Amino acid sequence: ITAVAQVLVQLVYFLHMNSSSEQRWNVIAFIYTVLCIAVLLVGSVWIMNYLHYNMMI
Repeated sequence: ITAVAQVLVQLVYFLHMNSSSEQRWNVIAFIYTVLCIAVLLVGSVWIMNYLHYNMMI
């Protein structure tokens, strides 16, 4: 819980990620980066689970 709070504080106060028009492109780039990392992580876990399932057959 405190790690999530720390990440939010860092994003808002250090990286100045807010809803102002000057920061909109930075927020969009951050969201794109988070989505890419999420796709890589979920895809990797899915592939490893599928490989584990095939090894048990």
